[in-house]
Amino acid sequence: MPVNRREFLSSAAALAAASSSPLLAAQPGAPASPRRRYALVGTGGRGSSMWGKGVKDKWGDTVEFVALCDPNAKRAEVVRDIIGVTCPVFTDFDRMVKEARPDVVAITTVDVHHAEYIIRALDLGIDVITEKPMTVDEQQTQAVIDAEKRNKRKIIVGHNMRFAPAHVRIKELMLSKPVGPIRSVDFHWYLDTSHGTDYFRRWHGIKAKSGSLWVHKATHHFDYVNWLLDAEPVQVQAYGGIKRYGSAGPFRATNCRPCTHKTECPFYWDMTKSASAMRLYGGEVEKADGYLRDACVFRPEITSYDTMTATIKYTNDVILSYSLNAYMPIEGYSLAFNGDGGRVEIRDYAKQPFEVPSDLEVSVIKAFGTRTKVDIPTVEGEHGGADDALRNLIFRRPQVPDHLKLPDSRAGAMSALTGIAARRSCEENRPIAIADLVRF
Repeated sequence: MPVNRREFLSSAAALAAASSSPLLAAQPGAPASPRRRYALVGTGGRGSSMWGKGVKDKWGDTVEFVALCDPNAKRAEVVRDIIGVTCPVFTDFDRMVKEARPDVVAITTVDVHHAEYIIRALDLGIDVITEKPMTVDEQQTQAVIDAEKRNKRKIIVGHNMRFAPAHVRIKELMLSKPVGPIRSVDFHWYLDTSHGTDYFRRWHGIKAKSGSLWVHKATHHFDYVNWLLDAEPVQVQAYGGIKRYGSAGPFRATNCRPCTHKTECPFYWDMTKSASAMRLYGGEVEKADGYLRDACVFRPEITSYDTMTATIKYTNDVILSYSLNAYMPIEGYSLAFNGDGGRVEIRDYAKQPFEVPSDLEVSVIKAFGTRTKVDIPTVEGEHGGADDALRNLIFRRPQVPDHLKLPDSRAGAMSALTGIAARRSCEENRPIAIADLVRF
């Protein structure tokens, strides 16, 4: 069921397989330190699993849960039980800070609210872990940059995609420059009719809440490319449309449960068959704020694009050709780096969202030469082991090389601004320069 992809996955076998990775090792000789006072702001699927139960179960010795904060107190109370903590629940952020006195907050709210909580936390002297995207527009980005300048605190952005062991191996490959200078990149992402469709059942389908999938989803991919290229975007020209969902659909309702088109709608989802979805979003939780987790994917309020393409120019003169489609029969991506000496080709397809191991293949194709397959590690766990690696970097602080350092506000800004520029380019039908959006 769609909500299950948000649930925390772990296994002893997965950790054993990855134990040799510096990302999953404790810092050698690090002295024991007091647990940091930790608050979770936003208690939806990602917050309750990745930054809630996942942290409590594996890194609970490094942090003490002192508060959960969410406008929906009913959901926060449910999540408190899911995580297995006894801390108080708050609906007001400032009151939570005053009474719970956290040292660090993890922000996992609806995307449009990330910036306001980041800024308020920094101004109150609290370190911040924020889910991506860090921001959803250029005004928010500028405000976060300015807030960080006036405070001596730290922002960590949850770009987990970098840290899957497979992607770390790809980064190491790119550092070796196997095909010489890179001239262009082909990157095409495919969301299937389970994963992709689910965005349009939720608040992500509303551009004003998510910044559109250019920001909510593609931010992952832009950070990945920025990191692999060790470069930043300069200019974006993009096009997008709503071709499959929203008003493009043949019929519509408020949500799936009362819909009269259940037998004919290919995207009908029976939320009542998912115990986790009903617990987190149904019953009294739903009554508290009216949020419908099984909203109709054809409702006219949908404003996020489901079909997108962009051309992006980078500081190192590389040109990226990117696309994202959210209704495919396959899930995964194809990525290629084209250089003077050949091509690095990556294909990663899964039969189900986040299936591990997936059908990941990486090859180096030499110009006028041979194709060589690269050995890539596979690790079980959420997002191919990336979530465990990211959390371990944050909470255990192992010693790692510079290319494995945690994503900071600059990385968060550059990945978000790429999507923000793409969205504006679609709306205004013109290329958008990153330098025209913010002042660093």
